[in-house]
Amino acid sequence: MSRTIIAILFLFSGVLTAQKTDGASLKLASWNMEHLAENNGEGCVPRNDSDYYKLRDFARTFEADVVALQEVESAKAVARVFPERDWHIIVSDRAPSASYECYGNGQKSTQQRVAMVIRKGIAFKNAGTLKELGLDEDGLRYGLVVKLIWAADTLEVMAIHLKSGCFVDDYTLSDKEACEIFERQVPVLDDWMETRIKENRPFVVLGDFNHRISRPENKLRQVLSEMDQQPVVIKNSMENLKSCHPRYPDPIDHILLGSGAERFYVPGSEAVYYYAETPEAMLEEDMLSDHCPISVVLEARQ
Repeated sequence: MSRTIIAILFLFSGVLTAQKTDGASLKLASWNMEHLAENNGEGCVPRNDSDYYKLRDFARTFEADVVALQEVESAKAVARVFPERDWHIIVSDRAPSASYECYGNGQKSTQQRVAMVIRKGIAFKNAGTLKELGLDEDGLRYGLVVKLIWAADTLEVMAIHLKSGCFVDDYTLSDKEACEIFERQVPVLDDWMETRIKENRPFVVLGDFNHRISRPENKLRQVLSEMDQQPVVIKNSMENLKSCHPRYPDPIDHILLGSGAERFYVPGSEAVYYYAETPEAMLEEDMLSDHCPISVVLEARQ
């Protein structure tokens, strides 16, 4: 399958050690699965057995070792795509939020949680959730953190799904409710990252940021690329690349590497996986979700 680079990486300094069981490389991916429900016919994107089989078959094509997931109802929903015989499944412990009527089909929504799947054979520790991202408000998602372990070192990986609806470059200038909520989430994320930079703890943040960080004038990009009023070195692999969605060319799914993770980043390994043999052949109706998976490869080095 054809692959196109589509991840964004913000790179800082430090030391990272993490690898898969063959000791060579680790592929990290993120995928918003668009209202993945436990049961057939439920939720805002009702699916049947055939749809779940297609999702499972597609998941095999990008051969990831760790996948951050967004918009999943439960571990049972995830297991329909990532079988438990092959994967450890971790789902955010966020309390259930109020259901709403789905646009277009009139059904009741299922839960939208953040999750992570880790291929069996990879050592890890469940580090819990970053509840502060939820701002104590119904419907907002927590961050989900795991520590990938290799020898005596760890790589902290956090899956996130930030507030949707604020797609302006400077959220501080908008009076939209979504932007006001997003603005409150930003310092939570920034503090989490800066703590790890100060403590020399390598990390990855990946998921649906609902924000166009690849744009040079983007406010969140600027916030994350400075610490204590000093610039932080940034490597942005998204400069001239586009999202897979036919109607939304600017990507909102991202992979950020910090505090040493850049040492193991494999140049040119960022990829997006289209729901067709080639990007040109994919139509919106071909999409199994309204987001395409993205990935990046890390390689252990001396």
